[in-house]
Order: sequence, then structure tokens, then C-alpha cells
Amino acid sequence: MAKTPQVLIVDEDLDSRVTTRKALQRAKLEIAGEVGLGAEALSFASEVHPDVILLAVEEPVSRPLETSENIANILPKTPIIFYSSLSDADSMRRAMLTGARDYLIKPIQASKVHQAVERALEMEEKRQMREAGQMAAAEVRGTVITVTGAKGGIGKSVIAVNLALALRRVLTRNVAILDADTHFGDVATMLDLKADEAPPNFLPALNELDRWKIADYLTPAPAGLHVLAPPADDDVLWEDCGPESVTKAIGLLSLTNDFVVVDTSGSFDTYARAAIEASTLVLMVTTGEVSSLRDTKGAFKRIERWNVPREKVKIVLNRGARSDGIRVADVEEALAAPVFWELPRDSAIPKAVQLGAPIVIERPETAAARSIFALARAIGGTLPESADNGSWLPSLSSLKLWRRNP
Repeated sequence: MAKTPQVLIVDEDLDSRVTTRKALQRAKLEIAGEVGLGAEALSFASEVHPDVILLAVEEPVSRPLETSENIANILPKTPIIFYSSLSDADSMRRAMLTGARDYLIKPIQASKVHQAVERALEMEEKRQMREAGQMAAAEVRGTVITVTGAKGGIGKSVIAVNLALALRRVLTRNVAILDADTHFGDVATMLDLKADEAPPNFLPALNELDRWKIADYLTPAPAGLHVLAPPADDDVLWEDCGPESVTKAIGLLSLTNDFVVVDTSGSFDTYARAAIEASTLVLMVTTGEVSSLRDTKGAFKRIERWNVPREKVKIVLNRGARSDGIRVADVEEALAAPVFWELPRDSAIPKAVQLGAPIVIERPETAAARSIFALARAIGGTLPESADNGSWLPSLSSLKLWRRNP
């Protein structure tokens, strides 16, 4: 949400209004006003045009439901959220039939109302985009997550492989990983995939492939993950096809997979640019080393020149690659940007890499594995509210730094 939403409280009970107002204030939402039901609500709503209307529904429900229907007639683009002490299925059903976007049970919690408001506005925005014919391209493709970095040896491929497996395991969605490292891809090695079991190189046939034919070149991996990677010893490699081949491969995979994780090389070249531009989310991996921070800062400058939206590029501080005592605040100051995710240092990672046994499968109890599982849940919008990070993470736009182990 670009601005703080203005919420109008429609409630006959003055004491209930006070409680609701406090919940909205704790949720850091702006209050457009407080009114009763009927004509008062209609006239005030038409004057202030709030972003969301929070409407109390109690017995007898006929008047609040009538008020809701009338408001919807004069403000059809304004989401209405009901809140009530009535928790039976029939009451909820009647509320939803009037067009309510959500139904909250009293007492209202700040986190619940904030989540409901954000979700209602997001749903309304998508509805309007669908009516305008602007949603078709956005809805037919899966989420593309590029894991990149400005140098090698920072744990980028480890994060990409384990994140792909974690997304598959915790979300049970179709997930593919594309090894777009134009130098020496490590995805197959980290998954212990045998070279003699790999399908033929897809790059020579890429221009003739479609969403169905690309499946013939996917290699099955643990947990139901699928891998697309050109053989390292083949005559035709990424450099022979150009960066547009990365864009094409990502596009094909995103047509049949809910999530596509892309691993890039440690150099910020045109192939990495192609992956970044085709992505929904970019995880920029860095360590606390001075050289890594310097290169990452330079990478951000290059991204700005590429006109890539800065908000889709998120910093991942990887403490598992190097031992350092740098604070998150120091990293944020050095990069002039917030740290999105912090992966803990874990001695189990190097051993897992050597064995070709991803840590989220072989050692799921470790701190690093638990952190990656939490990252997967956050990206998928399923981080549990019991996780004490201070906020619910329902969408990519609102993800925040997670400093605790789930």
C-alpha cells in the first residue's frame, strides 16, 4: 500500500467503536471517521470516500446488512469488511452474500484488521485490473525468484537450491530451478544428480520448445523438484545462445510452475540482467565482508541503470558463507538499503554441499534449514502468526527482515 489506508468505522454501539478505533490505531491505520448505521453512514461515506469501510454486524442483522448493501451501491469500489460477535456459519454466509470482503470476529486484533484491510485493497485492485483487461499477463505465469550476487563464493547457489526445495516442501506447489550460471553451474552437483541420468541439452532446441516440450528436458530432483540445466561438458552453452535464451527458458518454466528459482553466475553480466528483468523477486546475496558489500553496492547502481524497480530487489545477508561479526545495521548503512533476510551461520552447510545433500532435506533441524523454510513460507505468504516477528507477511510487497529462527 502506497499510503496509509483510511478506514471508516460504521457501528451503532459507541463502546464498540472505541475498541475498534484502538485496534485500528494499533494497526497504524488512519481513521476516516465513526458513524452509525443507515442514512448517517451513507451520507458520511459518500462525503469522505474512505479506502475501506469496517462495518459492525450484530443482531438484528437486517439493518447493518441493508446499510452495507446501500453503501456498496454508492461506493462500489470501496471494500467493506464486517466485524461481529456472531461467529456462526449462517451469519458469516449472509455477510458474504452482501459482498463483504472479510469477516472478523470480536474482539478485533490489530494484526488481523491490518491483514484484512491490506488483503481487501489488494483484491479490489486486482478486480479493477481484471475489468480493465490488465490482469491476463500477470496471472498466467508463476512467481520467478532470481538468486543472484555480485561475486562468487557467497553461498548464492546454496540458497537457490535449498530455497527451491523448501518452496516445494512447505507449499506443495510445482517448483522448478533453472541453472543460469553461465560459467560453471553447481545446481546439479548440489542435488547429487548423475550426469548419465540427465536429459539432453535443451539450449540447441530452445527456440522450438513450448510449455509442454520443455518438460522433456527437466531432470527430477529430490522432493519433487525439477531442474533445468545445460550439461557442463556440452558443446552448446549459455554463451553460445545469448541472454535472450535465459528469458525464454524462464518464460517457458513459469507457464507450468508456480515458482521458478533461477541461480545466476557471480558476475553481474547481461545473462544475470536477463534473469533479473524477468523476475518477480530478486534475492541479492551478500556477506559481511568489505569486498562483498562493495560489490553489492556497485550491483545496485547497475540495477538502477537497468531501470529495474528497486523494490523487487531484496538483500539477503548470508552469515553461513563467511564468519564475521558485522551487524545488520552496519550492512544497511553500507548499502543504504534494508536487509530483507538474514541467514544464520551454520557449520552444517559446508558438509552438506560436499555431500550433494541439501540441508533442508538432510538436516532440516539446523538453524540454516529452519531459516530457509521460514523464507519459503514468507515468500509464499504462509508465515504463521505464531512466529514472533512482529508482523504478518501476506505478500511480497510487505515482507520484512526475519531475525529469529522459526
